[in-house]
Amino acid sequence: MNLQAIIRKIRNSFNHREELPNQAVLGFLRVLESMPDEEATCEEVYLRIDEYVERQVDQHDAAQLMPVIREHLDLCSECCEEYEALLDILEKSSDK
Repeated sequence: MNLQAIIRKIRNSFNHREELPNQAVLGFLRVLESMPDEEATCEEVYLRIDEYVERQVDQHDAAQLMPVIREHLDLCSECCEEYEALLDILEKSSDK
């Protein structure tokens, strides 16, 4: 079941016909990302690392919003190097 199907099922169970607010959707994403026994692969991290770094640069707690990505970065030196390089580039470009 994909994320849209989950949201649709939840919306229907509440007879909720309006669009869910962004905060509700982000809440669902946080819950899904924090589910146990899930590990991110290097490929999955590579696809989402830009989003993680942007949240970090924008003063959002990326580790709290995307805990599976943070856990992978803590364990994988190659992905962590990619993260640090991208973070360095974005921080330098935002200082200009």
